[in-house]
Amino acid sequence: MSKTGIAIVGASMRSIFMFAYLKENPQQGFITGVYDSIPQRGRYLLDSYGFKDGVIYDSLEQAVNDSRCQAVFIGTPDYAHVEPVRAALAAGKHVYCEKPLAITLEDCDAIIETAKTAKSVFYLGMNMRHSPVHEKMHQILTSGQLGRLLTIEANEYYVGGRTYFRRWNRLRKFGGGLWITKSCHDFDLLNWFAGGKPRCVFATSSLSYYKSKPDGGMYCRNCPIKTSCPDFFDVNNPDASKWPAQFNELAKITEKETGQMQDMCLYNSDKDTFDNGMAIVEYDNDVRATYTVNVVSARTTRQLRLTGTAAAAEGDMEAARITVWKRYSDEKTEYNLADEVYGSSHGGADSKILDDFFECCRTGKKPRSSWADGRLGIQVALAARNSCDTGQKISLK
Repeated sequence: MSKTGIAIVGASMRSIFMFAYLKENPQQGFITGVYDSIPQRGRYLLDSYGFKDGVIYDSLEQAVNDSRCQAVFIGTPDYAHVEPVRAALAAGKHVYCEKPLAITLEDCDAIIETAKTAKSVFYLGMNMRHSPVHEKMHQILTSGQLGRLLTIEANEYYVGGRTYFRRWNRLRKFGGGLWITKSCHDFDLLNWFAGGKPRCVFATSSLSYYKSKPDGGMYCRNCPIKTSCPDFFDVNNPDASKWPAQFNELAKITEKETGQMQDMCLYNSDKDTFDNGMAIVEYDNDVRATYTVNVVSARTTRQLRLTGTAAAAEGDMEAARITVWKRYSDEKTEYNLADEVYGSSHGGADSKILDDFFECCRTGKKPRSSWADGRLGIQVALAARNSCDTGQKISLK
C-alpha cells in the first residue's frame, strides 16, 4: 500500500487529530508540511509528532503544489474554507475539509462548483456518521428492525463547548454561530437518519449562563475573581486548564507571535451566539426530529433515540451502548460498543473517518458524506439560526 503525503493548511486544534492518526498509522501516510499564518504553530506540530521531514510552506500555493503530497487537509477556521479547498482541488490533490463545508450557502456553492468537476476526492469531515454508535443505529434502522421511523430525538452535551466563548467560534462572522460551528454535525445526523428532505425548522436558543460578569475581568490572568471562578483558564499551565498539552502550546505560540491574549473571559467576551438551544425539524416523509445542544454541561456525550412503528432504539455515544426495545413484546437487545470506541476521539469516529478517507484516496470510493449532504446540513443550521432571530418557523426551499 503506497503512503499518501498530506499537506496541512491550518495548524489548528482540529488538525492535531490528523497528526496523531498518522503517527499511530504510519502505513497510511505522512505529513509533507504545514501552511499557517503563524509558521511557528506548524513547526511545533511537526516536531511534536516526529515529522522531521515536514516543511513550513511560505504560501498556500506552495502547499497545494508540493509534488510530495497527494492530499491536503483543510483545518482553517470555518469561514476560510473556500480558497484552500478550491486551490487544492485545482492542483489535482485529494482534499479532506473539516466540517462545516462553509458558513454561508454562497460559499458552499463555490466549493461544490469546483468539487463537481474535480478528478480528485473531496472528503467532508462529518465524522459523526462514522462513530460506532451512530453507524450501528443507522444499520439497525435501515435493516427494518424499527419499522417505519416516526421520530428522532438527538441531544448533545459538551463540556468543552464553553471554550468557544473565548475563541473565534464565539462570533458568527467566523463560525456562523453554534448552530453551524457545532451543530452542523448533528443536523447532518438528523438528515441521515430521517432519510427525507427537511421541510421546515423551528428553533429557540439563549445565552443563559455565559453572560457578562461586572465583577470579573476581560482576561483570566488579571481577573479579580480568578481564584473562585470555575472557568478560570491558565494558558501557561496545561494541568490546571485540563486541556490537552498541544492545545495549550498552540495558544501560547499564538499569544507570543501575535500579542493576542488567549485567556479571554468566557463571560465578558464579545459574542453573538448562545450556550443552549433546541430545534425541531420536520421532514417531507412524515418524520419529525428534535435536537438539543447545551454547552453549560456537567458531562460530554451525544444521545440519540429513534422511535419507529415496530421498535425503538436508544444510543449514548459516551457510554458506547445501544438498547433496542421491541413493541408488543418484552424483548430487549443491548449492544456494547466500548471495544470499538477505545483510543479514538469523538466516540471512536476520528480514527474510522480517516481510515475511510485514505481508502477513498487510494481507490476512488465515494465518501460517506457528500458535498450535497454538507450543504443540506448548513441549510438546516441557517434555518435554525434564522428561526431564533425571528421567532418564526422557517420553511426550506
